[in-house]
Amino acid sequence: MAKQLYDYWFVQFDFPDENGKPYKSSGGKMVWDKRLKREIPLLWKAKMVEEVADVYNGATPSTVNELNYGGDIVWITPKDLSDQKQKFVYQGERNISQVGYDSCSTHLLPSNTILMSSRAPIGLLAIAKTELCTNQGFKSFVSKSKNIATYLYYYLQYHITQIEQLGTGTTFKEVSREDILKFPMLKPSDNVLDLWEEIVSALNDRQLEIQKENENLIKQRNELLPLLMNGQVSVNYDLADD
Repeated sequence: MAKQLYDYWFVQFDFPDENGKPYKSSGGKMVWDKRLKREIPLLWKAKMVEEVADVYNGATPSTVNELNYGGDIVWITPKDLSDQKQKFVYQGERNISQVGYDSCSTHLLPSNTILMSSRAPIGLLAIAKTELCTNQGFKSFVSKSKNIATYLYYYLQYHITQIEQLGTGTTFKEVSREDILKFPMLKPSDNVLDLWEEIVSALNDRQLEIQKENENLIKQRNELLPLLMNGQVSVNYDLADD
């Protein structure tokens, strides 16, 4: 639903105007923007990513030192996003320790950071739902204002093909931080972003609850299935004494 709403508001430009009517369809004023090479709603602006978000690289602690791993700092790799295939991320396959964190140039990122894999592959996206850090396979976006984080997630998703085309390299393609910082984006007016954030944050909260419930059910299934297979537990265990 949020993706459809994004398309309706920010691609077709039929967000609610001051009278609650679809903006463009109701004759809302559009102006030509030279940077984006398209018409955009009046009072909206063309920006670069660096104007709306801070962008961070990640890093990997040495795997030779076992003390770098097994701590309580959540550490995400592109494989975690590929395996989980979820909109939200709050845990990875491995945690790192404070020693590991201090040993490399990764950054501790706040909740609601947008993670985008920037190599092998380019374009996996997720919204962080806890403090975490990443390996070097990411460019992570920390929004400069609260009302733009979720919009930025969908903006990147919508333009992921253009972002992939920025990738360079011989062994595998990678998108550089410098190219990401200069990537153009459309910045809606704050009143529209505030309304968008209010609506979509409620949807996201419910989606996150469902994601966690599903993951707990899968975990229980994976723990019980081997016990059922080797006879350690029975489906009718509670009826055995009847």
